[in-house]
Parts: sequence; structure tokens; C-alpha cells
Amino acid sequence: MEHLRAVSTVTFEAGATRLPSSGVEGRRGRHACRNSRLGGSASEQISAPLASGNISAGWYHTCGIRTNGTVACWGDDVDGQASPPAGAFASVSAGYAHTCGIKTNGSVACWGAKDDGKTSPPSGRFISVGAGLLHTCGTKTDGAVACWGDNGHGQSSPPSGRFISVSAGLFHTCGIRTDGAVACWGDDAQGQASAPLGAFTSVSAGLLHTCGIKTDGAVVCWGSNEGGQASPPLGAFTSVSAGSGHTCAIKTDGAVVCWGTNDYGQASPPVDAFAAVSAGSGIGHTCGIKTNGVVACWGDTDGEPPAGVFKH
Repeated sequence: MEHLRAVSTVTFEAGATRLPSSGVEGRRGRHACRNSRLGGSASEQISAPLASGNISAGWYHTCGIRTNGTVACWGDDVDGQASPPAGAFASVSAGYAHTCGIKTNGSVACWGAKDDGKTSPPSGRFISVGAGLLHTCGTKTDGAVACWGDNGHGQSSPPSGRFISVSAGLFHTCGIRTDGAVACWGDDAQGQASAPLGAFTSVSAGLLHTCGIKTDGAVVCWGSNEGGQASPPLGAFTSVSAGSGHTCAIKTDGAVVCWGTNDYGQASPPVDAFAAVSAGSGIGHTCGIKTNGVVACWGDTDGEPPAGVFKH
């Protein structure tokens, strides 16, 4: 696996998006290179549900939460990103070479590569967390967003205000304000940080594109559309996940629909009913939790998901 460290450009091959100047360099591997409630007064604490991320596909590893609250990870573990600590977690988010999760007491724990400070979260209680390439952001219980790690593109400099959720992408971050509006910050070279107007119930920041679900259930995407990843189908959806060159979402009947790059089968989901889905930010894998709690992955997966039942 390529582990990104500091130089000027990174190129994702095999149909993935060519990245802009990034300040990261790679280490060779077998791949090319390869996250409620609206409203409330300012004095209230945000009470969006903690358990909003039961499965998360990162670049080359994936993590999920079992029914007992423990985190299980599989795939690339060169930097320890797939070696979670003990304890009970409410949500988890897998980045490139690191992973972060919210424990049931609301504190954030991170593991994996320690450079750039992306695995050194601040103290406090959080309701959501999103791990990106070299940075991490989380929403505190008072609605404020805190970010840590690399800030070369402004991705770790959130605006003021109160949010109910946040999602970290490559070099940009997006969050949903308490009025449902999406705010994004960081790199906007492809328009990935230029969110449309309107009220949203969820948002997901991918590599160079972002997608969200509006209050009527429709998916809207913005940013790079090189592989069709920002061209969602019509219909009503309950969740969406933006990956690298592909996006996946769950329809109201539980079926998963994916669009965009499909070189490795990452946009070809199995026919089944799902409760959660996560499109990987690497070149080509997606994982989801079926309504029976079993994890299924498709595409170029790094390791098979463990047996057992996961939170859904």
C-alpha cells in the first residue's frame, strides 16, 4: 500500500481521479495509490445520535462496530490503522493510515499513523467524527467543530457555528449546520467545497467530490465528476457515502445503489437489504452492513470482513 507522506503530487491510477498538488508522498505497495436533530437554542447541547458510523471503509482498511460496541478492523495495518484499542465505541471513521472513533462516553480515540497530529484528538465529548487523508474533524456536544492534523489546504480550519455532523475528505471537510445547511472548507479546486443551498440530513466528503441527502431524500453531489461519481440517480435515499471515484447510497427499501468508477467492481453492490454502506476512499472497495448485521464488501478489498454480527 502506498503510505502518503510529503511531496507535491499523488496520482491515483486505474480510473481513479488524478489528484492536485497535495503535499504527500507515497511508499510502494501492491496498489498504485491508492459520517440528529435539527434546531435548538445556542445554549443547548447537540443531541444527534452518537452511533452514526457503524462501518467505515478507508483507503485500504475497513472498520466496523460489533453489537457489543467493540471495533473490528481488517485490511492494511502497516501503521496500526487496523489495530483498534479495547473498549466500547458508538461510531468509527477510517481515514488513510489512521482511524478514529467515538467511545460510548463521548471521547474520541484515534489509532494508526501519528504524523501531522491526526491521531491526537482534543479532549471533550463528541457526537460525530470524520477521518480524512491527513486530518480529522469532529462535532462536539455543544455543536462546535474541532479539527486536528494537517491544515495545508484549510481543511482543519472550520467555521464558527453549531453543527450536527461532519465529514472529512481528502483536503476538504463538510458539515451540516443545525438549520440543515451544508458548510464546507478546505480545498475547492474541483468545487468539492462549494455546497449547494438547501436543507440536508447528511453529508459525505469524498476525495474530490461531496454528496448529501436533502430533506426530501434526494441525493445531490458536487465537485469532480470525472468518473460519474457526482451524478446520482433519482429516487429517495436514507444514507450516502462518497468515496474516491465512486459513490454509494441506500434507498428507502434497503437496496444499495452505486455510481461512478467501477474498475474493481466497487460500484457493483450485491442484491440485498442494507442498513449502512461506506464507499472506500482508496481505489476500489465498498463495504456495508446488511439488515441482519452481516458485513459484505465488494470491489478490490484488502482482507475479508470478519464473521459475526455488527451494529446496524
